[in-house]
Amino acid sequence: MAKCKRCGLKTVLNEEEINKMVEQVKSIKGIKLADEDVYNSRIEICGECDKLEYGSTCMACGCVMQVRARLSDGKCPQKKWHH
Repeated sequence: MAKCKRCGLKTVLNEEEINKMVEQVKSIKGIKLADEDVYNSRIEICGECDKLEYGSTCMACGCVMQVRARLSDGKCPQKKWHH
């Protein structure tokens, strides 16, 4: 199993693990989520970024990209998101 270059944790998250993390974030009271169009735009941009590793890890900041992209106030550390 590959290890994350930034944190040393298991890096290959499966879709179920990613969805569980997203659902945990969505359930936090007071968290505002990006609408689907913004989220999908961010996912598309991240999918083309050279900092994305393992399909989920942003090597610029170490976050799980699918979680950060869900947050209405989420920011791209590379300043590639325009929303």
